[in-house]
Amino acid sequence: MNTENDEKVPVEAEPNAPPESPSPPPDPAPELLAAARAEKAAWKSGSNLGRWATIGCGLGIVVLIAALFAGSSLMRKTVWTGFAGTSRRVVTNLPGDLPPGERMRLTGNLDAFAAYLKDQDEPFPIMGEFQDLARQVLEDRLISRDEVEELNVFLEAQLGSGSRDVPYSMP
Repeated sequence: MNTENDEKVPVEAEPNAPPESPSPPPDPAPELLAAARAEKAAWKSGSNLGRWATIGCGLGIVVLIAALFAGSSLMRKTVWTGFAGTSRRVVTNLPGDLPPGERMRLTGNLDAFAAYLKDQDEPFPIMGEFQDLARQVLEDRLISRDEVEELNVFLEAQLGSGSRDVPYSMP
């Protein structure tokens, strides 16, 4: 046999012959199939603690975040409700002999102060100062004219020379 001179000639299929089908893949070794089945059975029969722990932790984190948002919102509403209640108690406990002009001045300052606080990004420190001053004034439940003037001075200092375009509110 002369291999150098042999030419490789492609074998041509007959025009009417059916196309050749690809050969099937070889069967995997039976020991590999048995090992794969054993691994799957062990996974199914054991407790899926890892999967349940992951799901539980994920749900716990979601619940914690929801509780934080709800708590933050509730805290803000509680602080604003406390501020409104303090303002109402100050106006309710004003002395009876206070001139109407001073009563209207304090009421207008409280309304403008509330509007001013709502426009602030962080109103809580200023609100806390007002709450402390109001607690001192309301400590004996009798508000004197000097304490009314002290509240007005504090409120006007916080408001500055800004506009006070708030509707008049009844006490």
